[in-house]
Amino acid sequence: MRSRMIRLVFSGFAAFLILAPLVNAQSQKGHKPSTSEDAIHTLSRKDTRVPLGITPAAAAGLQLTMREHLEAIRDIVAALGQQDFERAAKVAHDELGFPKHHQAMQREDGATFPPKYHELAMAHHQAAEDLAKVIPSKDLRTILPQLDRTIEVCVACHRAYQL
Repeated sequence: MRSRMIRLVFSGFAAFLILAPLVNAQSQKGHKPSTSEDAIHTLSRKDTRVPLGITPAAAAGLQLTMREHLEAIRDIVAALGQQDFERAAKVAHDELGFPKHHQAMQREDGATFPPKYHELAMAHHQAAEDLAKVIPSKDLRTILPQLDRTIEVCVACHRAYQL
């Protein structure tokens, strides 16, 4: 039962991760998805995200980091689905926590980001560190809400900023 619940939760999350870029790409090309009225309404709203206004080199570094963050979330979900809690905790710390922040800063070519962006980045890394700390409990009722908090900070940043 527990394994089935894990698979169901992670399957839904995986579907979200796969569909989100497609919906975003369609909205940028002027195509409207035919999935629901809510999706159409969402895509018809004006994009109010703040451009970061960074150099192309910094943007390339940031895009690489964002892809790695997405891959890390996928790896954490996969490890949790396999009940490999040690690997999930390691990925959360190494790939989403503060070690990744230091690597990202080097890639981003000395770019200056808005203070709010920096706050969100620090909140993301802290949430990931907190996730890494709760994963060894092997208690999904503790782990999944912290995973949700980690992802929510990602979502908040993507809602606020664009390259």
